[in-house]
Amino acid sequence: MTHEQLNADIAEYHGMVFRLAFSCMGNRFDADDVTQEVFIRLYRYKKTFSGDEHKKAFLIRVTVNICKDMQKSAWFKKRVPLDENIPASNTSGENENENEGILQEYINELKPKYRAVVFLHYYEGYSTSEIAKMLKTPESTITTRLSRARNYLKSQLISNKEVYCL
Repeated sequence: MTHEQLNADIAEYHGMVFRLAFSCMGNRFDADDVTQEVFIRLYRYKKTFSGDEHKKAFLIRVTVNICKDMQKSAWFKKRVPLDENIPASNTSGENENENEGILQEYINELKPKYRAVVFLHYYEGYSTSEIAKMLKTPESTITTRLSRARNYLKSQLISNKEVYCL
């Protein structure tokens, strides 16, 4: 892979990789580390991709795997998390921005396996079968994770009397 190809891939996929890493890791600093490692692995990858969807699936799979590896590490388990609020990127209105920010806070409270599925389904638009293939997990497991995440988010929004449509 040439530097020009890598730069083009970074320009195209950086946002997706970072958002997925952030949804799994829960903070910007770890997401930056994961994102950097993903593109290093892409650069070192010797095989050719059969198309853009194959490359995108590779990047998603590598991102999830790196996140899992980081979360298993002793360093990650012993650290103290930083409290960080990243506002939602919705610009259609201030009240909607506030609601999106509240929803994002609740999404960040989800376990990483649920956050990843929510991100891939709602933010990247993948179907449950596509997510199952990417994560090498049975489709029924993906459906269950998505359902549990929705139920958790709904209960949090209702219990805290937030107004938001799921």
